[in-house]
Amino acid sequence: MARLVLNHLSDSTYRLLAIEANKRNVNLSELAVVLLEIAVAELAARHPAVLPSPNGGSPDSN
Repeated sequence: MARLVLNHLSDSTYRLLAIEANKRNVNLSELAVVLLEIAVAELAARHPAVLPSPNGGSPDSN
């Protein structure tokens, strides 16, 4: 997953991420994944997903 995240960053964003990872003495890939997880959690908090139930019914029918 880390490689996928890093491959989709712009060059400038990748450089900034590399600088910050180096400052914190952490692995660049790990920092990328952590930041992605934080971003996804923030989006999920703002826009709760409405997922269909596994049986194909509406979420409220369970």
